[in-house]
Amino acid sequence: MKTEQQERRMHLAKSPRSLFVMRTLAVAAAMAGATSAASAEELVGWAHPAVHVAYGRDTSHDVNKYELGVNFNTPIQYGNPQGWLFRLQAEFNVAGWDARGGTNQQNLFEFGVSPILRVEKRGGYFVPFAEASVGVRVLTHTGTSDEHRMGSAFQFSDMLGVGVGFGKNANTEVGFRFQHISNAGIKEPNPGSNFYTGYVRYRF
Repeated sequence: MKTEQQERRMHLAKSPRSLFVMRTLAVAAAMAGATSAASAEELVGWAHPAVHVAYGRDTSHDVNKYELGVNFNTPIQYGNPQGWLFRLQAEFNVAGWDARGGTNQQNLFEFGVSPILRVEKRGGYFVPFAEASVGVRVLTHTGTSDEHRMGSAFQFSDMLGVGVGFGKNANTEVGFRFQHISNAGIKEPNPGSNFYTGYVRYRF
């Protein structure tokens, strides 16, 4: 036999008001889920650039580098958005090389583009990451001094880096990169330049 309390619960569950409340809660939950998914994706694509400023130094040739870059998260990614995630980024940069040593010093500008493969550990307030890239660079001059001459203005850029993101959607980042720039032996001389670079970035 059904108790009075059970019958009351069944009556409430079948009442129009109860059905309306349950449907409202279900719709709200669905909307919350959709909003959460949108938030996880809203910083992907050309509409959400990240701007970074960086300082690097080539100690072998006594050159300082000051860089401004724009980075985009492409839609190409694999993994768990709340765990380990691999993603492909696109980055464009312009930098000034400040020659500090050698004879007949010559400052120059660098223009570059790089695809960046990155792995992130998401799911928390801090998002650590590692990154690697092979990009291309064009220099306005082929040397910073008589002792540091390059055979061509066209150069390749190999990069390895680590960093951490934090804040809402991890849109603020700090990182460190090792960057090797050379023309891969296309034309001699090819001394190469090794930059140790720190940067800060904000994604809009």
